[in-house]
Amino acid sequence: MKDTVEAELRRLEEANIISPVKHSEWAAPIVPVLKKDKSLRICGDYKVSANQAVETETYPLPRLEELLATLSGDVSKKYTTINTHRGLFVYNRLPFRISSAPSIFQRIMENLMKDLPVVVFLDDLLVTGRTEKEHLDNLQKVLQRLQENGLRVKHPKCEFAKTRIEYLGHVLDEHGIHPSKDKVRAIQEAPAPTNITELQAFLGLFNYYGRFVPQQSTVLAPLYKLLGPDVKWKWTGEQQAAFVKCKELLTSDQVLAH
Repeated sequence: MKDTVEAELRRLEEANIISPVKHSEWAAPIVPVLKKDKSLRICGDYKVSANQAVETETYPLPRLEELLATLSGDVSKKYTTINTHRGLFVYNRLPFRISSAPSIFQRIMENLMKDLPVVVFLDDLLVTGRTEKEHLDNLQKVLQRLQENGLRVKHPKCEFAKTRIEYLGHVLDEHGIHPSKDKVRAIQEAPAPTNITELQAFLGLFNYYGRFVPQQSTVLAPLYKLLGPDVKWKWTGEQQAAFVKCKELLTSDQVLAH
């Protein structure tokens, strides 16, 4: 791992993403993260340094419903210091794990793409079109805008000219928007909760697809009873029936058209 970290630090320095410094009062330990493609991402553990001092920027991330509806030399540098076996480095760009990073990135990307036919959720961009020509025209505009602003995309993570795609846990195709089969399978295979924590986890996963379930609040009512104040945990036949009903409804042919 040390050799891999060494190589990644060298790459970041050569790309002017980080710069060495001799001293910092804000040095954070590094957290090497191995990605799916076996490459390494170096993050700073900023919860022990910068995130305790910075004022978190609050720019709202778009709600999933809004995204799906659409388809139808800076002084702050010192706070990004990381402590490595090669010494101290500061980031010349916004690094991962800074608490405000997602909000800042979302704001920048929305402003960058605001006049283009593209859905933006952090670094996930979705370009659509009613026809193949319209889609390719829209794609050209988005790629040109990225190029004009010095942004690049990673080809292995891109999918082009698809008639079916998975986006934020949903499958989009010519027939509409559907829950992801993998996510539905996780709900289907979930055992009955044995405590409040497990029930809350199940409800969180189920509610992610609540728009597909008719009369959702009525179906879930027996389960939410157990979350009331001063309610003693007791899983009865009423809760079990509601639990089973949730699974049945989510695997029905209900489709949200877009």
